[in-house]
Amino acid sequence: MFQRIPLHIHNETGRLRSVILGIADDRSADNHKNNPKYAEIVKRGEDPADEALISEINNFGELLKRHGVTVFRPENIPNRTQIFARDIAFVIGDTLVRSNLRHENRRKETVAIDNLLERIEKKITPPQEALIEGGDVVLWNDYVFVGQGERTNKAGYEFLKTELKDKKVVPINLNVTNEGKSSIVHLDYAFQPVGRDCAIIYEGAFPVKPQIIYDIFAEQNLIKVTQEEMYEMFPNVFSISSEIVVVESGFERLISELEKRKIKVERIEYSNISKLGGLLRCSTLPLNRD
Repeated sequence: MFQRIPLHIHNETGRLRSVILGIADDRSADNHKNNPKYAEIVKRGEDPADEALISEINNFGELLKRHGVTVFRPENIPNRTQIFARDIAFVIGDTLVRSNLRHENRRKETVAIDNLLERIEKKITPPQEALIEGGDVVLWNDYVFVGQGERTNKAGYEFLKTELKDKKVVPINLNVTNEGKSSIVHLDYAFQPVGRDCAIIYEGAFPVKPQIIYDIFAEQNLIKVTQEEMYEMFPNVFSISSEIVVVESGFERLISELEKRKIKVERIEYSNISKLGGLLRCSTLPLNRD
């Protein structure tokens, strides 16, 4: 009899106990350009080597383990990019939501965690018309913010609103373009809570100012990033707890802003994975936080 995997996620910064971390083991034939940034990287001949991607994500896994986190990995699917585990499912409360991904070429990624899902008691799947990806779902206690752009549609938001009777589910419209420097693929490209009462935000991501974010976090607790910093993926950090956050080692200004707020930073090299259009949050699927 297999042991159940407990689920408990209500925010982005509670002490992390377990997580699914993506893999980069076998993507050699998978060159789908699913987002503008990666398409531009490939056009410039800067597609990162598989070895660099494998090294970065495995080093991240070792860092998490050093902090006492149980790290699960998907099963390998040959010739398939499986780095961005956040997109394929997400946990709210004690329930795992299996995503309905926009791009057909990514949907097979979800079967790679079937063996783990067998150990999870509560699971729900959206209807076919409800597109939802985990990068568009940001949790902050009573609130579930749901990005509305290219990857998650209104039906996806309505599905979550119907299912989550005890949460305030808030739609956040996103700017979607054909250029890597301006297109907001997921909400976590532009907004991410950190610490106990702070958040990183790129204000240019939204066609209409999301006033509720300012009401919850207050102006002085928002770390605002530029368009260039958004492109480098400054908001896409990953919290081990409210006191510790993992950040790409080159993000010096962000690191300084976090340390001013008494948040300890774990630096890690993740610049090659960034070229694919995702970063630290994108490659994680948290299962249990205190």
